[in-house]
Amino acid sequence: MYPRRFLAGQLPARQLHARCVLRLCVATLLAAVLSACSSGPPRIAVIPRACGTALWEPEHAGAADAARVHGISLYWNAPTRANDVQRQIALVERVSSEPYEGIVLAPDESLAFRTPVQRLLKKHMPLVVVGTELGIQPGDDFSYVLSDEAAAGQIAARRIGQLLHGQGEVAVLGMDPKLANIMLRERSFEYALAAEFPRIHVVARRMGQTDVSQEQETAEELLRSKSSPDAIVALSAESTRGAYYALVEFHKASAIKLVGFDQDLLPPLRTGDLDSVIVENTYEMGHLAIEEIQDRVKGEPVAARTVVSPKLVTRDNMDTPEIQKIFSARWWNEQ
Repeated sequence: MYPRRFLAGQLPARQLHARCVLRLCVATLLAAVLSACSSGPPRIAVIPRACGTALWEPEHAGAADAARVHGISLYWNAPTRANDVQRQIALVERVSSEPYEGIVLAPDESLAFRTPVQRLLKKHMPLVVVGTELGIQPGDDFSYVLSDEAAAGQIAARRIGQLLHGQGEVAVLGMDPKLANIMLRERSFEYALAAEFPRIHVVARRMGQTDVSQEQETAEELLRSKSSPDAIVALSAESTRGAYYALVEFHKASAIKLVGFDQDLLPPLRTGDLDSVIVENTYEMGHLAIEEIQDRVKGEPVAARTVVSPKLVTRDNMDTPEIQKIFSARWWNEQ
């Protein structure tokens, strides 16, 4: 038989097949290498109620410190203002469709986030909810890191008892049924007050408003009434600020004692126009949330609920290292 002849550039079928297989293997290997290079470190998404606040920036710092220890990349995003529930839900839904190792969420409302969180849990993505309960039981992929609101209410009651020397009248502002932690805070305050200071009476209760100006109007109406109290407990940042502005406007900041829950309203502490604030240690809460997601990824046990103690901040202790660490917002790496 005569040998087969091939046109220029033409190869036998067997040789052509071998070359195609070789190219495919090289391409597959190259894709794997490029994928490994571009994937980077594992990522965790952290979505607080709002950016740029004294309450939630320390959470950023705590989460970032824990993430650096574990070599994790942190995605941090939130609405630019509190009470923007739809914006926060949209952020949760967006990150849930991306390859994050887990999500840390501080929901703006309890009820509104039940359905988005239940959808998220069906994807079996580790989730830690910070700050407030949602009415959803923790499970294999889900846990809570909470401020001890029962303790916060007790701290407020004892501070009022000390300020009023065990006798007088107090008003409660900022009650919000949409946030379970606020209502737990309020119930604990009233229980402790009745048990430990029976001669101090709650003479007014006001529901929380959506912004500071409305809270100020509520406080001003209270101050105009005949039953003006000896002290005010404001359960939220907005109600604390609104009550403070109203007391200043009515020249009663020194006469009526204000105990609040606003971590951003510190200058009046120095002047004495604001007696004290009870603060959440969101730095520790952010740090613990990242640790819990890492434990879940590794298959290690995680507590269903972790509770972090709040702190009473006054003019006397506001500059101590313990309190200053709670207010730390230094989340970037200085190295």
